[in-house]
Amino acid sequence: MKVVVNFEEEEFPEAELSVSEIMRRRRYTFPHIITRINGKVVEREKRNEAVVREGDELEIYHLISGG
Repeated sequence: MKVVVNFEEEEFPEAELSVSEIMRRRRYTFPHIITRINGKVVEREKRNEAVVREGDELEIYHLISGG
């Protein structure tokens, strides 16, 4: 499948993947992360069941605190 992850096209051999699996493959380990599929927020506790499919746009942002 072809999807867009953080505004870059990416291809995976699977037909669909969970948000958490894509995060694992990209080695996202930040403690505070926001995820969205096609503009809709995916809550942390739902990342294992939230599925990304062909043509979807996934956004993964880590929050940085400071001032």
